[in-house]
Amino acid sequence: MKKQNLLLTILIAIFIMSCSSDDSQPNEEEETNTELKLYKKTNSYNDGILTSSQEVFYNSDNKIESVTLNEIDYLNRTFTVNYTNGNVSGITRSTDIINPNGTDETINYNNITSTNSNIILVSDASDKTLEIEFSNGYVNSTKFYPTSMPNNVFTQSFTRNLDNQLISNNTGGDVFEYSNFDSNKKLDPYGSVMEYEHNTFFMIFDLRVSKDNPLTATYNFSGAGTYSNFLEYDEQGYVTKVSYDNTSSNSNYSAHEYIAE
Repeated sequence: MKKQNLLLTILIAIFIMSCSSDDSQPNEEEETNTELKLYKKTNSYNDGILTSSQEVFYNSDNKIESVTLNEIDYLNRTFTVNYTNGNVSGITRSTDIINPNGTDETINYNNITSTNSNIILVSDASDKTLEIEFSNGYVNSTKFYPTSMPNNVFTQSFTRNLDNQLISNNTGGDVFEYSNFDSNKKLDPYGSVMEYEHNTFFMIFDLRVSKDNPLTATYNFSGAGTYSNFLEYDEQGYVTKVSYDNTSSNSNYSAHEYIAE
């Protein structure tokens, strides 16, 4: 009888451990909700009409190999990225102006140096240099200037709070301030209300300007004003739509697409 009781006790213990082990495993829905995605494409509409699109293409290592931008009836632009030993070694920006009176342009940044706080891209043939200062994956400032005239510089700087939320941005003398942040969401790949230059380069180098999306911006210059965006998210918190008013008839918006990483 004692042996039977001992056996029964062991079987009960094994059953309890088995149930506990099953409970600790994420269910299929939880696994789906933690799926990582790569930003793929944005279509932007004005009065319901497609005005521009941006699409990102990746290599087998999920690194950006090209980005295309199509502004309808205005220009087509392509960024092509080269890698050496997994590091960015060259970026070519080609611009095709659709207007026959426009001038096409190709900038080949084939001289790229980087440290843990600075990236410098030089295109000798096009006489252009872009400097990006960053820390902990966040951009602090940029400088863009003719290589031969480093004092003729276009600058921008970013200020964040202790939570790495962007609170101000000075781009070429235009000052923006930000507030009303979302939380526990993915960063809008198209910038939402954040106004700044060189976003494609930031994407290529996996840099960002804010941890969370500010939903409201104030432009502090002549004709100052405050404006907001209205963001929609999927179940994983990725931004799927950015609208410019919150009415159901809104026809001015950008829609994002993603692919599984």
